[in-house]
Amino acid sequence: MSASEAGAVNPAAEMTGAAVRSRTLDDRLTLVAIRMTYVSLTFFFASFYFGQVYLQLINEHGMWKPKGVDHPAIALGALELGLVLASGLVYFWGQWAGLYTRNFTRLHLGLWVAALLGALAVIPHVIELHHPGFSLQAGGYASVFIAIEGVYTPLLVVAVIALLGVANRSRLGLFRESGIAIEVFGEFWGWMCAIALLNFLALYVQPFFPIA
Repeated sequence: MSASEAGAVNPAAEMTGAAVRSRTLDDRLTLVAIRMTYVSLTFFFASFYFGQVYLQLINEHGMWKPKGVDHPAIALGALELGLVLASGLVYFWGQWAGLYTRNFTRLHLGLWVAALLGALAVIPHVIELHHPGFSLQAGGYASVFIAIEGVYTPLLVVAVIALLGVANRSRLGLFRESGIAIEVFGEFWGWMCAIALLNFLALYVQPFFPIA
């Protein structure tokens, strides 16, 4: 290995390391704030999951999931999950292959495509809430379903609006000096993807296992 090869530095690693070393107090506080936000929201959603398990276990008078109550079309649930996860993957591609390599064309593309996929994910959520196939009086499962989706959908709308703002700031070239906003929102968007997956498993899969 030549001396030049030995001294070569991965641009992504160099960018990441430089970003960590040069973070200001404001940057660190911003990261702490977003982490406190999604940790608190995690406990909020955990209360719904606990409520679901509790209602399912006690199943008083067979009202956990009365006869005839079923989840909305599973294709709809899979579509909304797929769009959110795809949006997250594209976002992180833009972050790592764009921001950390100083390739701002990739960054712009990744952010705008992620925002588009996120906006498309809102549509099946709205359809699902508008026509769930049951009412709030249809037992425990129906109540938990509407509660979880009724909270996650507005949260997704707000997150997509924020993502559009991040994409627009990228278009204006505001991340050339500092990409902390990309990192901060990336953590939150990754959390949104994780909750989308948990919601799908909790609402479309687990209650319909034969042993459930």
